[in-house]
Amino acid sequence: MPTPVAAARQCLSPAAVTALDAAVVSARRRAHAQTTSLHLISSLLAPPAPPLLRDALARARSAAYSPRVQLKALDLCFAVSLDRLPSASASSSTTDEPPVSNSLMAAIKRSQANQRRNPDTFHFYHQAATAQAPAAVKVDLSHLVLAILDDPVVSRVFADAGFRSGEIKLAILRPAPPMPLLGRLPTRARPPPLFLCSFAAADDADVPSPAAGNLAGAGEENCRRIAEILSRGRNPMLVGVGAAAAADDFAGASPYRILHVDPSSIERSDIGVAAAMASATTSGLIISIGDLKELVSDEVEVQERGRRVVAEVTRVLETHTKVGRVWVMGWSATYETYLAFLSKFPLVDKDWELQLLPITAVHAAAAGPAAGGLMPPATTVAAFSKPPASLMESPVPFGGFLCDNYEMNSLTANSCPQALRCHVPSLPSICN
Repeated sequence: MPTPVAAARQCLSPAAVTALDAAVVSARRRAHAQTTSLHLISSLLAPPAPPLLRDALARARSAAYSPRVQLKALDLCFAVSLDRLPSASASSSTTDEPPVSNSLMAAIKRSQANQRRNPDTFHFYHQAATAQAPAAVKVDLSHLVLAILDDPVVSRVFADAGFRSGEIKLAILRPAPPMPLLGRLPTRARPPPLFLCSFAAADDADVPSPAAGNLAGAGEENCRRIAEILSRGRNPMLVGVGAAAAADDFAGASPYRILHVDPSSIERSDIGVAAAMASATTSGLIISIGDLKELVSDEVEVQERGRRVVAEVTRVLETHTKVGRVWVMGWSATYETYLAFLSKFPLVDKDWELQLLPITAVHAAAAGPAAGGLMPPATTVAAFSKPPASLMESPVPFGGFLCDNYEMNSLTANSCPQALRCHVPSLPSICN
């Protein structure tokens, strides 16, 4: 016996009620006799729905297929399954809400039982039961989806599209972690440590730095690393203080055409025409989305621009992915901005086939520090520019026991001022 929709709503939380209402609307639009689990899952796959199921599918999908192809296949499988459901009579299809089917109501009851046995809420429901006032369990959306995935009909539809219900349930139970720390990155992705002696002060600009030989070829090295990523069919995302400079160097040395995308004035035809020209000729096209901080702002207008840029670039890459002559590139000065970009657009990492490229060194400009040369951070300069007031504030071991005028003449006479910043005085030279 089907259950009225009003009775089913009383068992659900607000988020689950919203999903059920969307499923009821879908069933009524298709003139179906009942609201089934297929209607509810199909409504959760639509963009207006919460991203719970879509994020789980993005992490549980098979690596053998393209994400776009597999998700489109899933939509097609659900559309075919919904078309096979029986229709209601002409009189009841337009006036009454399609009642909840037995299978969907059974999933709601299973999720109620599972949520009641959940260790997080068991104490609350046990106290309510002993007080002879049984509390109605409001089923959360995640528990409802987990129960629906046990339905054989739903599992069969997911299997037709290449998904496994067990992997989807595991992805829901173990959501994606928040922004990972830099320490959790692979060793090859971590930037090398920077020491104070690697920087040259403004008054020592005429003295070559110990790392000057490495920094001279930093621009060519960054271009080579970017070219290697492009040759593997991946799209680089540069992260680091020198990411913007590395992107400019590559744009000047690259044989491909660089198309800079402005989020404020993006035109669909510009990118499409440029990609078509690159596909028709032997030259290639690199779509530069610029600094990622322009796409992750909390302003509504900026968010709309970011969604428009991501959607258009995704469409172009999907259209010309088989040709292999269209790439995308962007940069960010901080790793946090890159993670914020991925959190706002979680499917971009797989749709664009991104590869993170840390940029830890930039070439020193001939015009000095103002033109982009390496300079120590302001906090570092402030910390080492004034003498420590006490032993606890000294950055050098036993620094509190040293006199202020300790061997200043011998230090200034040293031929390598850069080495002085890492020089630690020996113990016999401590003032009496």
